[in-house]
Amino acid sequence: MKVKNLTLSDLEKATGGELDFIVTDYLNEVIFRAKRADKTLEQCIRDFYLYNKDFNKEQEDYIRAHWDQIA
Repeated sequence: MKVKNLTLSDLEKATGGELDFIVTDYLNEVIFRAKRADKTLEQCIRDFYLYNKDFNKEQEDYIRAHWDQIA
């Protein structure tokens, strides 16, 4: 049986249009930790693609959209 990886769009549909807090909390934590490590947005995105085979464009878009909102 082949299992499909869920995208953020899939999660939005399954939860009535709102992302599951587990996904958004995780991505927010990634942003926070990347900033504490003095990484730029582009370095964070590059590292995600390099080290996380499941990272996708939708997650990248979320990080880009929320980068400036996380201290």
